[in-house]
Amino acid sequence: MTTAPSPAGYVRSVLGPRDPVLDTVLRRSLLDDRMPTIQVDDNAGRVLQILTLLRRPRHVVEIGTLFGYSTIHLARGLPEGGRITTLEIDPAAAEVARRNLEEAGVSDRVDLVVGDAADHLATLAPASVGLVFIDGDKKSYPQYLKHCYPLLEPGGLLIADDAFAHGDFSPEQADGADPDREAHAIRTYARAVGRSPNLFSAFVGTEHGLLVSVKEQW
Repeated sequence: MTTAPSPAGYVRSVLGPRDPVLDTVLRRSLLDDRMPTIQVDDNAGRVLQILTLLRRPRHVVEIGTLFGYSTIHLARGLPEGGRITTLEIDPAAAEVARRNLEEAGVSDRVDLVVGDAADHLATLAPASVGLVFIDGDKKSYPQYLKHCYPLLEPGGLLIADDAFAHGDFSPEQADGADPDREAHAIRTYARAVGRSPNLFSAFVGTEHGLLVSVKEQW
């Protein structure tokens, strides 16, 4: 009896290995810089790049840079003149990300902001963002939705990672945090976008799930 390959193994066998730049960025960040292994998986990165290529946003906002792995994919999908604002609260992670963005040749189209995401989101003009990718503090997903929805232009995309709410979020928890709080917040976010009359949403079956929503255009 033939055993079917795992989904991740099948994806790799069909799409081939990650390109050398991404491989270097990933290995160095995880092994040398000891960054937590909470970056998007390779297929999720490809989905982000495809969605950016299709939407062609002039301005992308990313919440949660980490070491820039998803940022690189988003930047590779930008149209000419497009820019990404990526928000990271950890200065050490931001420094690793700056180096990786330079290594990948996309730093010229990325503005990396270090600080609280909500503070920066409050400075952006309504309907000025074509795509938002949420991959920051999980327990803040409902708050991110409140901040980001008004920023989206009609037809804009709102994408959330870890949408299946079954991952290990311990690297993102403070001491004494409720281990179920992050999963509850993600489910609250998912129900809100899934039932909103102003968003059309669907799950994408990546390793931890992407939830993709498009804002109404009427």
